[in-house]
Amino acid sequence: MRIKKVLLAIVVTLSLTSSIAFAQPETATVSQDSAVQQEYQAAVKSYVENFVKDAYAPYYVINSINLSTSDFKIDQGKLTTRVNVSLNKTLKAKSVNELPYVKGLSSKLKSLKLSRAANVTDAEQVIKDKVQDLQQYIGTSTDQNDSFRVSADIIDNQLDLKNSQLEFLNGLVDWIPATYFIPESETTIAKSAEADLVNAITVNRSYAVKQEASLIQPLAAVKYDRLAARDYANKYTSEVTSSLGYDTSKWNPNYAWHTESGGVDCANYVSQAIYAGGIPQDSTWKPESTAWVNTGRNISNGLKQYMVDTKGYFYKTTKAGTSAGGFISATGYSHVMFIVANDGVTMLFSAHTNDRLKASFANFSSSSYEFYYINASYL
Repeated sequence: MRIKKVLLAIVVTLSLTSSIAFAQPETATVSQDSAVQQEYQAAVKSYVENFVKDAYAPYYVINSINLSTSDFKIDQGKLTTRVNVSLNKTLKAKSVNELPYVKGLSSKLKSLKLSRAANVTDAEQVIKDKVQDLQQYIGTSTDQNDSFRVSADIIDNQLDLKNSQLEFLNGLVDWIPATYFIPESETTIAKSAEADLVNAITVNRSYAVKQEASLIQPLAAVKYDRLAARDYANKYTSEVTSSLGYDTSKWNPNYAWHTESGGVDCANYVSQAIYAGGIPQDSTWKPESTAWVNTGRNISNGLKQYMVDTKGYFYKTTKAGTSAGGFISATGYSHVMFIVANDGVTMLFSAHTNDRLKASFANFSSSSYEFYYINASYL
């Protein structure tokens, strides 16, 4: 209803504006101070705001929301613009047991007990750790920053948002259908939890067996404070929507900055966060080493190989199965992002180049990303 009112206002404004105002080439970009541009921007922002609120209505109370536009252009009768959204939200769940993810964990544990499975104790420990993690989000407000892209035709001076294309920026460069921004259903989240529980039990048991057989070096003294790592990640980046893609004034000046080739600081930043969490440096993984500054996607012996394959600090899991302190690795290109929140409904990440701060990671069903979380032995 709000969209219709805004569009009606646009029609009225355009009809009252002299024809001279539109005596410009069809391919021209509307001037920055144009009243028409402001009307279009207002309509687009209202459109995106309503989409976000509707998407989050089942799970969140939106405490505040602010929107801005960038890269606004009209060309050949088509409007395209980026809409940047900053919001603050709180889960509607009043207790951790109301979360669909926890319901799924509890359901799976019940079935394990009924079948007298041997791994019930392991399952209980995994659930205890996960519930403790999710407890922090109950009753706590969370900031979030996202970007959408709108493409809409202008027909007879009217903006056709009904048939527009709405996309969501997922990760570094992936503009995907905005429908993936919408959280999954309670049923889907619960089923993911059941699968994640089985996976976590398997990984933890396998790691314990390797330790007992001395196939890996025991590192009992190593403890990873994943929340300290999270806090570091959020402190030393920002949400940048300009074409440059980064703001070094927010980066830690005690480390080298990699702004070459348009900016390649992602692994350097993730390594810093992991180190801030307590994972120790050594001769292989230290500032400016290959394992520290390279993702491991385009060459061997990078961050992923060191943390997962060589040391076993982190293990591959699912999007729902990881929490703040883990990291995301793109498989189609060389990029890593640091996970700073996962409340059982929405995952947030922070990153460098392009700089992102508490951006949501969509429910994109794809093999384009891998998720890694710290092994339980180091918590």
